[in-house]
Amino acid sequence: MANSDNVIRAGLTPKLRDVPNLVRGLTYTAAPPSKHVVVPTPFRSASSAAAASKLYDPPIPEFSVVQVTLPAGQRETHQKLGGPSVGIVIAGRGVVGWENEKLGVGLGDVFVVGADTQVEFEAQGGEELVVYRAFVESTLSG
Repeated sequence: MANSDNVIRAGLTPKLRDVPNLVRGLTYTAAPPSKHVVVPTPFRSASSAAAASKLYDPPIPEFSVVQVTLPAGQRETHQKLGGPSVGIVIAGRGVVGWENEKLGVGLGDVFVVGADTQVEFEAQGGEELVVYRAFVESTLSG
């Protein structure tokens, strides 16, 4: 966490710890774990009506995540988003392309996609490509 005048510290620091103030600011509401599970929905792609990608859209405005899972040799195009996004490859290898650029990606690679950029994912190398792409909005621009 960045330094700030509005941080209430509770531990793991030699600085002032204000545990009573922190506890007063917390809200504890008991609920079953199922209340906090984000259920994925299909993510509409530009390339197909039955997208291989799933949208995880938690009930917060800060971010959403798309899971792209493509079988070997398959492609999928995502429409433009109004904000930037960050992707990480967690399995396989393939190509991520936008405008006139193509980027070869593999396990552990991270990439950034600018706002208002259509992106194409392609699985290569005979294996499934799995990418998680986090972005700052859950609606497509257009």
